[in-house]
Amino acid sequence: MKQVEFIEQFLTKSDKEIVKFARQYDIDLTLEEVQRLRPLSQKASITWLITGIPNSFLKEVESIIGKKKLKKLLKYLENY
Repeated sequence: MKQVEFIEQFLTKSDKEIVKFARQYDIDLTLEEVQRLRPLSQKASITWLITGIPNSFLKEVESIIGKKKLKKLLKYLENY
């Protein structure tokens, strides 16, 4: 499941490793964006696999990475 894999990256990898991982999937995150997203990854819940990611969380992510990158990220997460 890509959602779990992506969140796991934020919990276990360095900022540079996350940038590299995201680029593999055509999601060009900057180091600053990764650093700002990292605290949000702590809020992630396994229940989101069933219920979906809350809109309030997505809005926080969008405020950090922008609409275009968020769309790419969601497309990646949905294609599993």
